[in-house]
Amino acid sequence: MASRSALRTAARIALVGGAAGSVALMMRAGARQRSVLLILLFTGWVLSPFLALALANVRASTWQPVTRTALYGAMLGVSFISLSVYTLHALIPGMKAGFIYLVVPGACWVLIALAFATTVALAPKRG
Repeated sequence: MASRSALRTAARIALVGGAAGSVALMMRAGARQRSVLLILLFTGWVLSPFLALALANVRASTWQPVTRTALYGAMLGVSFISLSVYTLHALIPGMKAGFIYLVVPGACWVLIALAFATTVALAPKRG
């Protein structure tokens, strides 16, 4: 039980850090963008996987342990992938910001769906 509690704590910290870091790196990448609407749309899209996972985390107390573990794994994975790709974008010149900040949240949604689909497929069936 203690390891699951540690995993939950690490996942929550990673999720908050990943969301904050992703938005900060997005703002850095779009610093010359003058359209407030476009910045707001990108912010919503970049934050969408993090917000969905945070909302799922609120509801997770009633879920089966294996499903909660999948949620925590998705939280860690989304945070790691987002920050890794966005940091690479900040460090490597020439990469198109719009493409990166459109594709990564979409890929994170796919990761979330795969985590939960795998859990459903591999979970023991109730009799």
